[in-house]
Amino acid sequence: MTALAMHAPVMAALVDISSPKGAPWEFLVVFATLLLGPVLFKRAGVPGIIGLLLGGYVIGPHGLNLIGSGNATLPDLGQLGLLYLMFVAGVELDLNLLRIHRRSTVAFGLLTFAFPMVLGTIVGLALGWEVAASLLLGSLLASHTLITYPTVREAGLSSDPAVATAVGSTVLTDTLALIVLAGVAGSVGGGRSGVEVAVQIAVGLIVLIAFSLLVLPRLAALAFRLLGAERSVRYIVAITAFLSAATVAELFGIEGIVGAFFAGLALNRLVPNEGQLMDRIEFFGGAVFIPVFLVSVGLILNPSVMVQGQTLELAGLFILACLGGKALAAMLSARLLGFSRPQATLLFSLSSAQAAATLAATVIGFQLGLFDSSVVNAVLVVILVSVLASTITAIRASARMPTHDRGPQPLGKRVVVGIGDPELAQGALATALGLARADGGVVRPVLVVPETAPFAPRAARERLAQIVAAVGVETLPTTIVDRSVMHGALRAAAAEEATLVLVSEPPEQDGAAAHEHPRQDRAAVRENPRQDRATEHEHPRQDGAAARVAPGPKPRGSRPYTPPADTPHTPPVGIVRGQETLWVDAPRDSCYSR
Repeated sequence: MTALAMHAPVMAALVDISSPKGAPWEFLVVFATLLLGPVLFKRAGVPGIIGLLLGGYVIGPHGLNLIGSGNATLPDLGQLGLLYLMFVAGVELDLNLLRIHRRSTVAFGLLTFAFPMVLGTIVGLALGWEVAASLLLGSLLASHTLITYPTVREAGLSSDPAVATAVGSTVLTDTLALIVLAGVAGSVGGGRSGVEVAVQIAVGLIVLIAFSLLVLPRLAALAFRLLGAERSVRYIVAITAFLSAATVAELFGIEGIVGAFFAGLALNRLVPNEGQLMDRIEFFGGAVFIPVFLVSVGLILNPSVMVQGQTLELAGLFILACLGGKALAAMLSARLLGFSRPQATLLFSLSSAQAAATLAATVIGFQLGLFDSSVVNAVLVVILVSVLASTITAIRASARMPTHDRGPQPLGKRVVVGIGDPELAQGALATALGLARADGGVVRPVLVVPETAPFAPRAARERLAQIVAAVGVETLPTTIVDRSVMHGALRAAAAEEATLVLVSEPPEQDGAAAHEHPRQDRAAVRENPRQDRATEHEHPRQDGAAARVAPGPKPRGSRPYTPPADTPHTPPVGIVRGQETLWVDAPRDSCYSR
């Protein structure tokens, strides 16, 4: 002990241990918050989002000060997370469902903006504020951020009409709030008139829409074809797409979240919800970017200021105007649009959360001299309360939502393409890709190897991967062994719950035997798939001929043949021979009446 005590000063002089600091320490603190915050709060029965918000406060400058007020990295990552959140909302949106409910989207968007806008303006005028400050207050309370969308999506409700309506209305409300903000800033700043500001916003929206919906999808599709199907490359293309749209928006003074949402709409057809690229987008968004945004919001919370009397009085009025207006809009919209009570609650939960857009407008008002520090802190209280209220209502509404049968799905939702010879695959893959993109679906290429051939021939598999990438299909081909291409494709379709099966064949087929039994393989798969191996060894070559049959009745164009009423419900099957598609079978459901 004495020797250690004698050498302690020497060791201290040789080893200098300083307090942790720098980028590694800050990222360690942030990721520890991402890991522990949601887990601990969920175990206590509290939503994980609250754990991220309060975790941000704990590590922030008003808590333990592990992340100082001068740190710019985490707020920048939080802004990226907000853009990412809006991009995911746009790319996941069911455009077919949105097109059906476009009127409800516009109606709810106008109502959920108008009620808080009017109530917030009245509150400002009642407090004796100027008209410009009152209008700005109403606009910042009328906007919303889709903070609870990940919660609703995890509940499997992203395709619900009420969810599509609320998500689609986000662009309308944020754009209207932006117009008010720009008009107020232009009039108060004195640099430009309101007309000049309105013209700039109008021109900016036209340019943004043209870039996002006309230029961006073509550039992304070209990049997907030229750069192949590598996972990292396609993901970086998606990130670059929404960042470029956000940049174009900000060039005209438009919030970047509007551009990110439009980028999601632009890539909606190119990134199917069940595709591999969407899996990566959701993974990185749900694991890193979106949680970092929530933590960055928690950094600005300052309870010592938020609990002051004047701040709480203002916050109470703001909350009444904001959440009261959003609740009135949700209830009235649900009654007008025929939504159920849980759907009305979903409308409220998705449209009531206030976050970065609200805070940005508040900061601009403070810089213009329209708001003082008490208003800024009151808005922070509104952000915290709105996030809590929207999260709790979203969880409860999702639990009360009934589970619906998916029913008939679009023809191109899940297309399985059976391929025996990779050199014949291009026509079938192009046909499948066109159908899948029109319906927001995914293409599953399947290389079927004969049982007599070596398993997964490397040359054929590599050649098929090249063709798949050249056509623009993002899904990597899988390989199975079966007695025929048709039979293997049908087995893969059963596993994938396919809505359509395409089989590539040579342009010309010899032999009359190919027209005798059009549904032999299909019946074998439906009736007793486990007995196939015994049959395969008895007549190994007849199955291949029977699998390449054209339909009995001559198809017209590319419309599926409708079988008799007693035919079991199975996906339609098409044989692609060059540029010609022969339909073997199709169910009677209306969704296949192409």
